[in-house]
Amino acid sequence: MASAERKLLKIGELARMADKTVRALHLYEELELLRPARRTQGGFRMYDSANVARIAYIDRLQRMGYSLGDIRGLVERWEGGESPREAMASIEAVYVARLAEVRRQIRELRKLEGELVDSLDFLQGCHGCGQETEPHDACGCCERPEQTDDALPLITGLAAH
Repeated sequence: MASAERKLLKIGELARMADKTVRALHLYEELELLRPARRTQGGFRMYDSANVARIAYIDRLQRMGYSLGDIRGLVERWEGGESPREAMASIEAVYVARLAEVRRQIRELRKLEGELVDSLDFLQGCHGCGQETEPHDACGCCERPEQTDDALPLITGLAAH
């Protein structure tokens, strides 16, 4: 067996290496996201390191929120560009838009993080005051400074009826 052939993987080996099912890899092929490097005389699909890189790319884009259909569209844009410059510009526009969305989500998550930290600080400050009330009633006798409704929305929303 030639050394180049030893580097090729059967689909089951590729699936194990990529932590995917064989069915997932067949689906990638059906969607034209993955192409075997070659086929043996017996018709077995053989894969190489470029296929491993493509699967890693698919995984990364899925973690970014892209569907397989979206990814197929990106691959088609890349492969269908009239020139390398056009292909890169097309992908760049998609990535710029996604970056803006990711940054918006990060801002929202940071805001949520702050609300959770403030709410936990408030809740942890309630331990041990000695007052007993019904579980769903607000304390009412707290000597802590008043909080405005929008200062602790994750607390005030619980007491709202």
